[in-house]
Amino acid sequence: MNTKTRLALGILTALAMLALTFVLPRGSAMRDAVLIQFPVTVGVWAIFVLLFVKLK
Repeated sequence: MNTKTRLALGILTALAMLALTFVLPRGSAMRDAVLIQFPVTVGVWAIFVLLFVKLK
């Protein structure tokens, strides 16, 4: 798995997480909390995908 593939996988993962956020009911405290914490979550997933995942 090369660098471009890992980067694409990280971006697609972040977009999927963002899309799933909008499935939560509008106006709920859970959705607000998820949207506020989203940048931290994406950062953790990006580190995980780019550094630790070794797919063949």
